[in-house]
Amino acid sequence: MAKGSSDRNDRSIEQLYPYYRLQLFGTKETVESIINRLHSIGFVDRVYWGKPMPVPGVEGEWVSVLQRRW
Repeated sequence: MAKGSSDRNDRSIEQLYPYYRLQLFGTKETVESIINRLHSIGFVDRVYWGKPMPVPGVEGEWVSVLQRRW
């Protein structure tokens, strides 16, 4: 069906595949360290995290985001 359809049998990706999102804030070294630690305990592979980026307007603060569907 086309986007905006009123057919109740349509299923969007969001309904079929829930997701979770995690955000890590800290120094660049801390963010990278936590990502590596979560990988080492088998929580999630580090390749699924976004590249750490500086937070605008906050000196020394970095962020990385993980969003996964299951």
